[in-house]
Amino acid sequence: MEAEKSPTAGSAGASTRERFGQSIWQTALAGSKGPAAVPKAKPIVLPQAALNSIIEALRDRYEVLGWVPGAGAVALTSVQSAADLALGYRDQQQPGLYQLQGPEPGQAGSYASFSHGSDSPKKFLHPSRLTLFEGSIAQGPSEPAFPTQPYAFLGMRSCDLAATLVNDRTFLGAPADPYYAARRAASFVVASSCTHSGGTCFCVSMGTGPRPLSGFDLRMTELGSELLLEPGSPAGADLLQQIGGRPATAEDLAEAERLVKQTADSQAKRMQTENLPAILMANLDHPYWDAMDDWCVGCTNCTIVCPTCFCYDVVDHLDPTMTKVTRQRYWDSCFTQKFTVLPDYNPRAALRARYRHWLNHKLSYWTEQFGCFGCIGCGRCITWCPVRIDITDVIDHIRSTSRGTVL
Repeated sequence: MEAEKSPTAGSAGASTRERFGQSIWQTALAGSKGPAAVPKAKPIVLPQAALNSIIEALRDRYEVLGWVPGAGAVALTSVQSAADLALGYRDQQQPGLYQLQGPEPGQAGSYASFSHGSDSPKKFLHPSRLTLFEGSIAQGPSEPAFPTQPYAFLGMRSCDLAATLVNDRTFLGAPADPYYAARRAASFVVASSCTHSGGTCFCVSMGTGPRPLSGFDLRMTELGSELLLEPGSPAGADLLQQIGGRPATAEDLAEAERLVKQTADSQAKRMQTENLPAILMANLDHPYWDAMDDWCVGCTNCTIVCPTCFCYDVVDHLDPTMTKVTRQRYWDSCFTQKFTVLPDYNPRAALRARYRHWLNHKLSYWTEQFGCFGCIGCGRCITWCPVRIDITDVIDHIRSTSRGTVL
């Protein structure tokens, strides 16, 4: 079967985008999930109200995680039924701005009417705080706690699925991280083709959306009041047989293609990726980095909301009696001053150095480490930056005023 291609808008940076974007979709774990993995399974169409049937079928085995209305933003959390979901909610995202609007009265609730919130699957697969073990002199160490039920992600956006595949390269390479591996291996992914693009999204530029290409058990596309469900794994095909539905027609598939292309064409934000890793490496001393000393506040928001930032610290906590210990793993951030503290020296004491390192890791160093970009174009770092730093604008400026020799 010929590999699917993600709809794109424009050709700037196409060769680099396609090389690194396709690299993400061809991640080893993703290769076992996608349309080519179940060539005999047929897509079906269900009424939009059948979301509840999908949740009920998944809850027999999984803890179902979906997008719900949160405190000012949609949040990714456990759901019991479709009534919990943020159906019909709409988001407005701009640099430093996220606004959530409720559903309009009398309109059917769409699960694709918003892009995403600050949460991502990383919140569950690589938790922000994880107890590795607890122990005492009397009883010895305890075993690490793992989820009692595997996770099923309902409506994982294409950018977040791409981010999860990037994280697979980080955590599942030798030696694999056992905590991530245990959560990831048993997970079920209902990926969602985006028919709405947020104001800070630029997944088209990164080759990661708006349609997921592989790595899913089911791919869901909203067709007005109906859902097109395409299996991507034997488990996904089995679920479709369980819930039933009418066979998808050629017209249904064509309409899904049209909606996804329309979303790609409507995406206003762009990042030109052609030859980008080399351009950044040639401009490590560019004077624009100095602006970050006065602009960036080092709040770490960008690394917290980024679905691929993975740095962590491990801390041992001793009780006052010195007889009990708890070892915990916490998310860390390269934007904190202590991140690179050495005896009598800090190589990245200034914010200019920390921002430069973060951006170069995402868009340059990462390509050498993992063969893909570490940025997947979700735009969260733009939306949740309190001082409105836009990574696409930074790249545009460095590219247009490049001072180094690009090799």
